[in-house]
Amino acid sequence: MSARKAISRLIRELDDPRLGNQALLALLTKGDEAVPPLAEFLRSSKPSSLPEPRLLAVEGLSILKGQEALAVLMEVASERLGEIPDPAVRFAEEKVASRAARTLADFPDEPRARETLLFLLDQKPLTGTAEAFEKVQDFRAIPRLVEWLEDDFVADAAWRAIVACGPASVPALLSSLQEKHERYGTETGMSQRRRARILSILCELATQESVAGLEDLLDDPVDGVRWHAVRLLLEKGDAAQQRNALQGAIEFLDSVDNFTRSECEELLLVHFGLARGLIEVEIHRREALGESGENYEPRETTLAILYRIFRKGCEASG
Repeated sequence: MSARKAISRLIRELDDPRLGNQALLALLTKGDEAVPPLAEFLRSSKPSSLPEPRLLAVEGLSILKGQEALAVLMEVASERLGEIPDPAVRFAEEKVASRAARTLADFPDEPRARETLLFLLDQKPLTGTAEAFEKVQDFRAIPRLVEWLEDDFVADAAWRAIVACGPASVPALLSSLQEKHERYGTETGMSQRRRARILSILCELATQESVAGLEDLLDDPVDGVRWHAVRLLLEKGDAAQQRNALQGAIEFLDSVDNFTRSECEELLLVHFGLARGLIEVEIHRREALGESGENYEPRETTLAILYRIFRKGCEASG
């Protein structure tokens, strides 16, 4: 069998779920000869609800590289996904476009690849685009990546890309933190989650100077934002901010969510040296109000938790 016929057979086998992976491995051994057939396969095959063959072709081109491979990967990554009417097919093809976008980071010396990635920032958010910027760390992408924190499907990838860009991300994060996107007069859940995620990222990237003035977030009406503000100011704030944050943490012990109460207990133990005096005051206040310090099931009293924090903290500090 001629080499051309062998490659053609392997291309057809990409469509076979049983043979696809082995076919790709065999195509990779053909080197540059396999690039044109793989490129043609991607250009000619129609998107479907089963994206695996096209994903294999994208993977093959990303490994083999070259100008033709780059050209078709750019085309696939830039596909107009909104024009695909069938939602199942559109969702499957988003995976292909996302994978193609991610591979563009493997062409670091190609300006066209970088230009395509920047173009994709203005299109539908794709995990692969964010993952590519985690590698290439282009500061021009930061503002849009911060906006993508509002999209639950790509937020984690956008988060990693923002962190990879380092302290250069802080101004855009602080700017977005001031924005509340409302609907019918109420901040949307996506906006709330974006602001909470920003505060978590700032725990990694911010300096004490950059968190000046953020103590107002300790009074934010959104529990998630207020909790992450507590964490941020304890990690990065000055002495006054830390004291206010500790007071805010103690208030979270009254949360109806047991997971939040548990996290808060751990946080107060970590910062027990700073929190001890405030915890003692809170214990005395609750005792004076007649709150029970006994453990009741299924919900433990806040005073009982404060007793335990105080005991553990004192034991740890000797």
